[in-house]
Amino acid sequence: MNIIKPQNSKEPFESLYKLNIGHSLDEYEAEEAMSIILNEKDKEKRTILLTMLLNSIMIKGPTVNEISGLLTASLNMDNQLNENKKVLSLPKNEKLVGVASSGKKGIKTINITSAACFVAAACGANIAKACSHSTSSKTGSSDFLDICGIDINIPLEKKNNILNKYHISFFSIEETTPKFAEVYGGVFYAPHAMSFGLAGLSFPIHIDCLAYGISHHNVKLSAEVLRKFGVKNALVYSCTYDGIHYLDELLPIGCANLVRIKDSNVERNISSDIQEALSIDSYFNILHLKEKENKIDNVIATLKILKGEGNSSQIDAICINASIFLLLAGKANSLKDGFSMAKEILSTGTVWNNFLGIIDLYGGNRDNIEKMLSKDSVK
Repeated sequence: MNIIKPQNSKEPFESLYKLNIGHSLDEYEAEEAMSIILNEKDKEKRTILLTMLLNSIMIKGPTVNEISGLLTASLNMDNQLNENKKVLSLPKNEKLVGVASSGKKGIKTINITSAACFVAAACGANIAKACSHSTSSKTGSSDFLDICGIDINIPLEKKNNILNKYHISFFSIEETTPKFAEVYGGVFYAPHAMSFGLAGLSFPIHIDCLAYGISHHNVKLSAEVLRKFGVKNALVYSCTYDGIHYLDELLPIGCANLVRIKDSNVERNISSDIQEALSIDSYFNILHLKEKENKIDNVIATLKILKGEGNSSQIDAICINASIFLLLAGKANSLKDGFSMAKEILSTGTVWNNFLGIIDLYGGNRDNIEKMLSKDSVK
């Protein structure tokens, strides 16, 4: 008996059917389904189909091939899989650490990773921060920088000069992937299949290593995906305080999950109590990191930490994440070493002075920063 197979009607229904009866897609099937959906002209239909595809994969359980297919279709829209990326000029033997996060975390916080980047940069780590505007929280990294007056779309040559002076640069994911950003819409509020690598693969420049935070427990899956796309050295991490709500940062509470990609090899998953591993003896209160009522208050809270006025919970959180970047940059021998370096530099005022210098060079106005802080002090 001859079995009549459905003809390809340029609709993703066959792939959706397979997923919903528990079958996995191969990489080609996932890429084809994603391409069809992303090229759908009807916005409402596109959003519905994209939601169905991403949710079906997550409910079944995502595979490396499925995620790779989705990411290939998405990144190809803006030619982001082109290997000829621009290389920034750095002193000999210096590494450029790409810092990116999935977002969509289980508890909404102030801008931990952004602040940690400034701290690590003050310690001499060269940072390229992937930035985006908020979708599931009040203040994304791009929102924070916008409010501070930092124009991240300045010419690349100028970014390179600032990088060599202050060890930090910023790159907009929306500007790097404009075609994808337009059709994606950013309407998803929980981790989905593309959270396992999209932000980490959206740099328009060459990076030497990657720090990738993901709001999901399966950091090894994310590492396998990143390796498949050519990431040779990285640290992929997440943490949870209750086994359900995951963050794309490390905090000294609950359990942290870390996987290292070293020389293209994915090393074993490490689950760790960060507070014990770093010998942190101060009391940690996660409520001190929760996002505020509005964007401005979130920014002010982050600025106070950079100025050295944060409480112990805020300072520990920022310095733990800075230690990741310092380790990858080769500036620290361990996370514990990097944590001590970060706390020391934050206490000296160097982070704040450098931050104000960065504001100046990125076209901002440091007086506006001081006004924000002074208004907060008289509330």
